[in-house]
Amino acid sequence: MNSLRPIFLFILILLSLNHCSLFRTIERPTKVLNLSGFDPSQVKVHWIGHATLLIQVYDKWILTDPNFSDSIGLIVKRHIGTPISLGDVPELDCVLISHTHFDHLDQNTLEGLKVKGKVLVPKGAGVYVPNLHEAKKVEMEPWQEVDSNQIKITAVPARHFGGRWLVDNLWDHDPYTGYVIEYKGITLYFAGDTGYQKAQFKEIGKKFQIDIAFLPVGPSKGPNNPVHINPIESVDTFLDLGAKKMIPMHYGTFYRTMESELETIQEALAPLGNKAEILSIGDTYELKK
Repeated sequence: MNSLRPIFLFILILLSLNHCSLFRTIERPTKVLNLSGFDPSQVKVHWIGHATLLIQVYDKWILTDPNFSDSIGLIVKRHIGTPISLGDVPELDCVLISHTHFDHLDQNTLEGLKVKGKVLVPKGAGVYVPNLHEAKKVEMEPWQEVDSNQIKITAVPARHFGGRWLVDNLWDHDPYTGYVIEYKGITLYFAGDTGYQKAQFKEIGKKFQIDIAFLPVGPSKGPNNPVHINPIESVDTFLDLGAKKMIPMHYGTFYRTMESELETIQEALAPLGNKAEILSIGDTYELKK
């Protein structure tokens, strides 16, 4: 019965969604990314929306949980369009996929990416990677390390659930993970989707000196959720990790509007002051070392 709990939870989330009609107009992003001024001496983070981050670490490009699609399946339509077209994404040194759900592993987006490094997925998720990237995909288990074009990537524990098609959660085991990225003295933590797990977060914090933690903060309302950290729990997670900076993600893109979530997120993260950098879709954050 416990294995069915995430399935029921996911169905309830879908049933409670607002503004998910496919006939709703997608808002144009207020900011458009222009990468023409690329400078290989910089470290920058560009938020595409949801859990999709285009990360420049000096001369390397990394993309997390790529989703440039206008909707998730036939159910949930995007609220805000992407600030850059898929064709304008640079050739990637690494693609990180945290789990198999449609909002994080979008096959159409993957098929449109140019990848010269590896496509990393949790163990059991490789079957969903398009054949185009078959030779580049690597299935990762917790604490496994891999090199992707000189970038060191470590898979780290997450607390989520599988089931790309809901029912396959009965047999797909644990196809979800977080990642730590290390390159030329920069360390970044991408949590993917995860519930709060104090001991594991503290362990990650002891192993790595994290410059930026990318942490999910949605769903931002409702009771405690065992598979998603809320904004208040994201603060606890950040402190457990001992990271220098937090950039929240996983909100204001698909399931709820930015307006309906942003105030709650801002209030929860206020105690962190300038250690939390709240971005708008299309915003860029530059890490100064």
